[in-house]
Order: sequence, then structure tokens, then C-alpha cells
Amino acid sequence: MLTIQNLSTGFPKKSLQLHENVHLQVAPGSLVLLIGPNGIGKSVMLKTLCGLQSPTQGAVFVNQVNIHKTTAEKRASLTSILLATPPSIDQMSVFDVVISGRQRFLTGWRNPTPEDHNAVNDAMKKTGIASQSHTPFGSLSDGVKQKVMLARCLAQDSVVILLDEPLAFLDYPSRLHFLELLKQLAKTESKIILYSSHDLQLSLNYCDRVLALTQNNWAYFDSPESVNISEIFPNP
Repeated sequence: MLTIQNLSTGFPKKSLQLHENVHLQVAPGSLVLLIGPNGIGKSVMLKTLCGLQSPTQGAVFVNQVNIHKTTAEKRASLTSILLATPPSIDQMSVFDVVISGRQRFLTGWRNPTPEDHNAVNDAMKKTGIASQSHTPFGSLSDGVKQKVMLARCLAQDSVVILLDEPLAFLDYPSRLHFLELLKQLAKTESKIILYSSHDLQLSLNYCDRVLALTQNNWAYFDSPESVNISEIFPNP
């Protein structure tokens, strides 16, 4: 369970408050779409939910654990994130990128075990990249790179997976396939998957719920059908 409790986001050192008193609960098996105009603070929200950025107030709990008040290793078991820009790891193989998601299990710099290898192979199979295990990351298309990073999140085996604009550099067929994959993984793996996107036409057909951010405000919808787009994206 993901519980967001009276959460406020922003940059205290700059005296900048973005959103206040966000409170909601998301159950496993849910695909949640995060929407809002450009520059509204969606990336800040995702980084706060992941524990990469501290809230200005409030808390984020995953399975009743406050992610901002626990160890990095424990937090890695609770949340993982796929950032908008793929990392510069062009020479690493797909397998090496995915197994890096197992770092929280590799205490004391121990060598990967058969269990680690099984988890990585399983994640690559589920995301359809098993045949490219030895391919250099830099030679992949943007769509396949996104699948590799998603496989890394699966190998990490976190409860919550967060994705920042995963559809941004994908063509239409790749977007369609990626959304189908997210929907399937949320259900079959009992994950909470929350992702941001500007492709509302496609995303609203796949997501279960919607978190919308507007100027200094927010709204949470239990179904995509109940979203009033004109209220979220007013005409200039």
C-alpha cells in the first residue's frame, strides 16, 4: 500500500512551495497516471514519492514504512524510479544494467547469486528483452532502453515503481506496447505503478486512477472517466 499523508512538495531553500496537503492511498495492482501542465511539479512529486527529495511537510508510507525515515537499502525495497532521461551507460550490456537493480541485495559487494541471476532473467523475460541480454545499452532504440530500465526496476523488486515521462521519446506503436506492459505488470506482479505523461489520449485508456496537479492544487480520481481535462489544462 502506498499512503501519501498531508504531503507538501517544493524547495524550502528557495522558499518555493509547489503542492500542499496531498493525501491518498493506492493499493497494489494499480496503474496510476500523473498529469498536469508543463513545469507544474510532476518530476518533483515523483522524486519526493521515491525518497530522492524530501517533502516540505507530510510523509510518504509504503507498507507503513516512512520512506524518508528509513535506510537507503530498505527504501530500495519499497520504491524504484525510471527517470525521464536514460543514464549514460552506453557500454554496459543489457544484463549488467538490469542486474544493477539488485544492488540492494549485494551487501558487502558480494558476487551475484543464482537467485540474483534468476531475478534478472525473469525481469528481462517479462519486459521482452531477454534476447538482447548481451547487447550494449547505447546501441538500443529509445523504446528498448525504456524496457531495460523497467526491467531494472522489476529486478529491484520494489513495491512501488515510479516513471517520469516514459513515453516521451517513443513512437506510437512503442507507446501502445509500453502502456500495455505497464498495465499487465501492475496486475500480474501486484505492483503500484505511477507514471507521468502528456499523452492523455492513450494513457487515459490504460490507467486505473489519475493524480492531477494544477497550480498550487491537486486532485485524485478513482477512474479516468471522471477526469475533466479542461479543468486540469485550462485554455491559455
